[in-house]
Amino acid sequence: MTVDIRYVHLLATLVVLAAWVMAFLRTVVNLTLIPRLRAGMHPANEPLVSVIIPARDEAHIIERTVRAFLAQTYANLEVIVVNDRSADGTGDIVRSIHDDRLTVIDGVEPPAGWLGKPWALHQGSGAARGELLLFVDADLIYAPAALAAAVAYQQAQCVALLSLFPYLEMRGFGEYASMPMMTMVFFTFIPTWISNRTRFARLAIGGGTGNLVTREVYDASGGHEALSDAVVDDIALARQIRRSGWKTATIRADDLVSLRMYHGLREVIDGFTKNTFSALGRNYIAGFLVVAGCVIFHILPYALALTGDRISIITIVIISLTRVILFHPLRYRLDAAIFLHPVMASIWTWIFLRSIWLTGIRRKVIWRGRTYDARHTRFGAERR
Repeated sequence: MTVDIRYVHLLATLVVLAAWVMAFLRTVVNLTLIPRLRAGMHPANEPLVSVIIPARDEAHIIERTVRAFLAQTYANLEVIVVNDRSADGTGDIVRSIHDDRLTVIDGVEPPAGWLGKPWALHQGSGAARGELLLFVDADLIYAPAALAAAVAYQQAQCVALLSLFPYLEMRGFGEYASMPMMTMVFFTFIPTWISNRTRFARLAIGGGTGNLVTREVYDASGGHEALSDAVVDDIALARQIRRSGWKTATIRADDLVSLRMYHGLREVIDGFTKNTFSALGRNYIAGFLVVAGCVIFHILPYALALTGDRISIITIVIISLTRVILFHPLRYRLDAAIFLHPVMASIWTWIFLRSIWLTGIRRKVIWRGRTYDARHTRFGAERR
């Protein structure tokens, strides 16, 4: 039987178009149904909140981060900074801030079986006195009303863990081209709105931008001691809590929380190399399917459009419309939305290939100046 190549081409381009129509609809639904955190929300009561910040070589941002937490309108809080053996004066900078609510812990090297960040968070949680724990990375900036609003929402919705999705600050071509992938995964490629309406563990979402969890649930679910080898500890914590039977939720906090996650394309590539292949369970078939999907669904339509292929041109219009609808309310640059999608896809194709090579084949996880054997790590809260 002879296969008509024109028929195969038509069918393939229609499948890609259909996938992007679905992605467009998913984006609209997510933007509509994911709740937003707003200033002016006030909790019914104010239990003590322990803000726990692991900091390794964060001298460029740590003072601004800590002072932002100390300036919260929520009065009943303590801030615990775990100086994770920094070599750039991070600990001295934090100690120069004089506030009775601030505690600095000089972390020690992680023992066998622990990765650096989970160990730092574990040390911080051990010193925390709060009924609520807020685990955040060292490069977050919280507006004064953010913590009060987060506690109010958590109380109103009766959730054990609340995760905050921030405004993503970007500078320079490399960041504008690459970082929106994280946002598109959240709003475009997965049905995030369903996450708040189910307790299915694999749909649980957490983030270093803010995991606000009750102390009781944190301890009962095993805390970071159960995540000692987790490469992506923040998502893992949310999944772990759901597996233990409690409810988690995710909320847009882009009006109250901001983050510049990486500085330049080199940091973006290095940062995501450590965890993208791990997110796929280090499954080589899944890894190469993702790479093939990046090429087929994200890059190929642009190549075919240059030949005048009408379906591919329509697909590019849908891709651009999807990105504009997403980027506009999140205050990202619209020129990046229209022109940089194939660049983003190319960068992430390389990140996946590099992650497969480095963390899979070479079995190395390089993280904050430390190198681990990837065989002794895992993505998160998957069962051992």
